[in-house]
Amino acid sequence: MAASVTPKIFLTPAEQSGPYCAVHQTTNPDSIKAFLADLYLQALQPALPTNAMRAVQWPQVPGRTYLLSIGKAASQMASAILDRLPENVDGLIVTRQGYVEPSFAPDNLQIVEASHPVPDSVGAEAAQRALQAADALGADDLLLVLMSGGASALLPAPADGISLAEKQAVTRALLGSGAPISEMNMVRKHLSAIKGGRLAARAWPAATHMIAISDIPGDDIAMIGSGPTAADSSTCADTLAIADKYDIILPPAIQSRLLSGALETPKADDPKMQRTTATLCARPADMCAAAVEAVRAMGYEAIMLGDALEGDALELGRDHAAQALAIKASGRKAALISGGEATVTLRNRNGRGGRCTAYLLACALALQGERDICGFAADSDGIDGSEDNAGGYLWPGILDLMGGAGQARELLEQDNSYLAFEKAGALLMTGPSGTNVNDLRVILVG
Repeated sequence: MAASVTPKIFLTPAEQSGPYCAVHQTTNPDSIKAFLADLYLQALQPALPTNAMRAVQWPQVPGRTYLLSIGKAASQMASAILDRLPENVDGLIVTRQGYVEPSFAPDNLQIVEASHPVPDSVGAEAAQRALQAADALGADDLLLVLMSGGASALLPAPADGISLAEKQAVTRALLGSGAPISEMNMVRKHLSAIKGGRLAARAWPAATHMIAISDIPGDDIAMIGSGPTAADSSTCADTLAIADKYDIILPPAIQSRLLSGALETPKADDPKMQRTTATLCARPADMCAAAVEAVRAMGYEAIMLGDALEGDALELGRDHAAQALAIKASGRKAALISGGEATVTLRNRNGRGGRCTAYLLACALALQGERDICGFAADSDGIDGSEDNAGGYLWPGILDLMGGAGQARELLEQDNSYLAFEKAGALLMTGPSGTNVNDLRVILVG
């Protein structure tokens, strides 16, 4: 695992006159990468649980509080509020393998490391423990859920009549389809015994409160982690339509149960959904706002393209390159900033690369080595897709280090953008960040 980088929030006088504030005046890749890594880490600060959860509150109850923390930031979120939890609290933490905060091992909380992005039996067993704990709660109790990105895969509980293998097959098909996260989570809800409000229904008559870090464009609380404690407005018919849209062949058991309506989720008028509440503690917009503040402090005009951009990663990269070239032609010194979650439609199932490196490679190919333009794209959780990098860096000479534009284009067409940036020494490596508020893309011009 790559070591995390300590963020540099304040610049020294030497740095203020050096490459950190004059990155456009250097051609040294190491200086450019150091500058961009620092910018990325500054942008992450408001989304880290230690900062985002300082003021969060939750209902106080006369009975027990059971803590369930799920996602790539699960242990960090629990750690951030551990000293404020009731003395009688116990619970379960389920996170991605290798994502437990170092030295975090509370006696009263069980920690499970499961597979992501494709669920596994470890996560499935943890989901059953969570459901059993919810079943044991009474009217005076509270199920306190801490939710962060990755939870949908980390806590799989197949609905009645569906096997884990069938859920895994559908998940793999969705991951390679190019479907946005909102549509993926609609499907996941209807195949689950825990998502789409079903966890809150199992906990009733206990109260349920979710504190969430949003990794969903638009911050829909019912979509974060596929909404285990939130009423669901989507239907079985929606799920069938999504599968048809992306040519996903559903296993017969799933197809028949969706057609019959047997997999319908709890709706807002369900009596068992009347004691559930939720709070957002960090959003993609917070990270993007921090990036805007940082680039302005460095003398750039900040151009915010949106904190919830979706769509094809390659098209997005080419579009941002065109905007960067237009800005340069106008003589402005500006930063293009965007968040959200683009998608990649896989053509090579054995390819290596996530949406951030795919975006950045398409951008680099469109820029064709244009001077005075650099940038980065990175997933805020520290992992771009299923690789070990957060994302990658971009600077004018990068295509040459990849073996030339022809070689870079070939790698992109083969879904091997990771290999292109690895060859150029341009992978952005941070290790697990402790949060997940989607991707951050910054292109600096001038």
